[in-house]
Amino acid sequence: MFSKRFARNIPGPRKSRSRVESRKRNRVMLRSMLIGVAAIDAVLGLLLLYIVFLHLPYFNLGHVEVTGTRRLSREEVIEASELESGINLLTINLSGITDKLRRHPWIRSASVYRQFPGRMIIEVEERTPRAILAAGKLYYVDEHAEYFTRLLPGDPVNHPLFTGIGAEDLQTSGTEVRELLRLGLSLLDLLEHKSESLGQHSVAEIRMSLDEGLTLVMMSNQEVVLGKGSFDLKIDRYERLKRFLTRQGEWNNARIIDLDFDDRALVRSGKSRIQG
Repeated sequence: MFSKRFARNIPGPRKSRSRVESRKRNRVMLRSMLIGVAAIDAVLGLLLLYIVFLHLPYFNLGHVEVTGTRRLSREEVIEASELESGINLLTINLSGITDKLRRHPWIRSASVYRQFPGRMIIEVEERTPRAILAAGKLYYVDEHAEYFTRLLPGDPVNHPLFTGIGAEDLQTSGTEVRELLRLGLSLLDLLEHKSESLGQHSVAEIRMSLDEGLTLVMMSNQEVVLGKGSFDLKIDRYERLKRFLTRQGEWNNARIIDLDFDDRALVRSGKSRIQG
């Protein structure tokens, strides 16, 4: 009788496994809770450390260094960046400051750096005016054939002048206008290095036409029609034509010289039309 009662009180294998698994689950839960508490403590510690850093004078902006300017002043660049004196360097969005600077018409590109303690470095690349576009108003044209800002009173005007385009053309045919400006700038470079007769100082303006291309208007009121390409060949033809007409005594009568042909030139004067 005793042996049977004792046997019924001995736990079986299933109850033993259940208790072991329960202990394992408890240990896993305890470990997870400890890891969670440790993670929360770490986050709170980092947050507290960040708050402390925000109030340390070491990280406050005290000086802004600006490099790369020619036309713009340091104050104008800082104003365009919208930086506030004393702001904490850790809170500054560098890409946001860069975007603000690039919106300034005279700034082509910009880079912004932090330098501890308390310094910000702004490096800018300014646009370089190569010409002036007259299209209702006067605009500077940069070295990439982009018209980027209007001229203000007192701005320098000693640049080649592009005419013939209206304000409406800038709205409806901006791509074509920029292509003509690009051709015009390449033509100016070619004249500077290749032609003695068509130097930049003898050119009063470069007239643009969306359909017909470029025409040089000289200081002497002579017009030289060049079209939209093959400028080097046309300039050579101009030089030969000038020598020929000078020997004939007709050069001073030539008013319009149309070189926009493959193999000839058409000259109009007050007396007659000459084709050569």
